[in-house]
Amino acid sequence: MILHMINFSGNTLFMAPMAEITTPSLRRCIRKFDPETVLYSEMLSGAGIACGSFHNEPLTIINENDEPFVFQLLGGDPDTMAEACRILAGKKCSGIDINMGCSAPDIVKKFQGSKLLSDMPATREIVQKCRKAYSGTLSVKMRSGFEQSDNKYLVDFATMLEGEGVDYITLHPRHGKLSFRRTADWGLVKLLKDNLKIPVVGNGDILTAEDVQRRFSETSCDGIMIGRNAVAFPWIFALSRQLINTGRYRLEVDLSDVFRGVLLGIKNDLPEHLHKSRGHRFSFYFSKNFTFSHEVFKKIRNVDEIDLMIEIIDEYVLRNPDEKVRVFESE
Repeated sequence: MILHMINFSGNTLFMAPMAEITTPSLRRCIRKFDPETVLYSEMLSGAGIACGSFHNEPLTIINENDEPFVFQLLGGDPDTMAEACRILAGKKCSGIDINMGCSAPDIVKKFQGSKLLSDMPATREIVQKCRKAYSGTLSVKMRSGFEQSDNKYLVDFATMLEGEGVDYITLHPRHGKLSFRRTADWGLVKLLKDNLKIPVVGNGDILTAEDVQRRFSETSCDGIMIGRNAVAFPWIFALSRQLINTGRYRLEVDLSDVFRGVLLGIKNDLPEHLHKSRGHRFSFYFSKNFTFSHEVFKKIRNVDEIDLMIEIIDEYVLRNPDEKVRVFESE
C-alpha cells in the first residue's frame, strides 16, 4: 500500500469519525464521489486495540483506496493509548487521532472523550506517550471545553497539544456538556487558527457545500470536517470541491444505488452481529433523501437483516420512481 500523507496545501476536506457509521462500506462510497477526502475509522477503543479484542478487528479494516486514512482512538490511560498507537502503526495508516470530543455520558465518566479537556496535565501525559509511541501524523479532535468554552483555556490547551507534537487539531466548537445543542461557534475555530502554527480543522453544523466555502473564507482554517450531513449526503465533499474550484457544482446521484451499495458493503465486509447496528445507523441518516423518510426508516428499524433493509428500499423506489435519481446543482 502506498501511503498518502495528509495534504494541507489547499482546502482539505475530512469525513468525521463516527461510531457505528464510518464503516469501510461508507468510506468506499465517499471515495467514489471524491478521491481526496481524508477518511477516518469508526471511533476505536484504545483498550480494545491494546488487548487485541476480537471485536475490534473488523473495525480496523483499511480499504485499498481509503488513503489518506486516519484511525481514531478513544481512551484515558496513557500507557494503554500508547500501546494502541504502536499496534495501529503496523497497519500503515496515514495518521492516528486522539478523541477528545465524544460527550456520551458512559464515555466521559471513564475519563475519556471530552472529559480529557478538564485535566490538562493528565491529557498532556497521554499525548506525550502516544507521540513517543507513534512517529506518524498524530492529531486531536476536540471540543472547545468540557463544561464551558473559555477562550484563554482553549488556546492554552491547544498550545499544549501543539507543544507536545500534535500535527494538527480538529475543533468542534461546542463544549462537551452541550453535545449537539446550540449553534457551533466558528469564531473559536478562527481563534485557534490565529494562535497556532499547526493546521486547524473546523467541524460542526456544515449542511451544504456553500457552508464549506463560507467557513473556509470566514476562518482561514486549513480544513473542514463533516459528520452527520456527510452520512446523509456522501457526495457533499465532491460538491464542495467543485464549488471551491469552479464556483459552481452539478452532480446526478442514483439514491437507491448508493443506499443499496452501502448496505451490501456492510453485509459483505462485517460480521453478522454488526449488520443491524451499522445498517440502522446509516439508514437513519441516508433515508432523509426521500420524501417519506420517516416511513422508510421506521420499516428498516423493524428488521435486522441487511437483505430485508434493501428490500424495503427497492419497494419504496418502485412505488416512487421519480425519487430514484436526484440532481444536485448550484443556483
